[in-house]
Amino acid sequence: MAPNRNRSITLSAFLRKAGPGRSIRVYEDKEVIYSQGHSADAVFYIKSGIVKLTVGDKRQGKHAVLAILAKGAFFGEGCLLPTRAARRMSTATSIGSSTIVCVKRAAFRVMLVREPALTDLLIEHLLSQTAQFKMDLADHRLNSGAGERRLARILLAYSRIAQKSAAGPFLHPLSQTTLAGMVGTTRTRLNQFMNKFRKQGYVRYNGGLEINSERLAAFLQG
Repeated sequence: MAPNRNRSITLSAFLRKAGPGRSIRVYEDKEVIYSQGHSADAVFYIKSGIVKLTVGDKRQGKHAVLAILAKGAFFGEGCLLPTRAARRMSTATSIGSSTIVCVKRAAFRVMLVREPALTDLLIEHLLSQTAQFKMDLADHRLNSGAGERRLARILLAYSRIAQKSAAGPFLHPLSQTTLAGMVGTTRTRLNQFMNKFRKQGYVRYNGGLEINSERLAAFLQG
């Protein structure tokens, strides 16, 4: 029991405190943590708050939301790939205030060797992200005309993030631009969906976004 407990303590200290090869910073709402195309030399861990990952095409003037991440999630792990000049494949932006731990690539690799618990945690995160991306892709391909249902799934996931981030029933609202990018529709159409959801009691605005998970789940179930 003692060795496992000691590993847990070491891992917690490594991910939650500043030290050699790692730092902690608080990002404000809409502040960019890193940008697509920039050099990648560190892995990030969300100590508290929410982070949005987006990818864009400057030539077409388009962008898409890849993921919304909450407390306990890693991002920027692509820098661990064995390439000499790793570049960021997406842009990471804080939603609301977020406290982020930045771990330099070399320090993270050393810790992966020393702490099996960190390796397990990273693998769990990557598998979870892969499963979510597959579900999102399948939903987008199979339900191209069901924007309301995609929005309902996104809001349910956001509700779980609220619980995980200990924000209570109210959470910093996602912008309609962000939601539209995740649903794969226009802001005008997204606004129509949200107004309908508000009238049906699925969501409520009162200084923040309150999501009625039970009603949304019932809607998705038919």
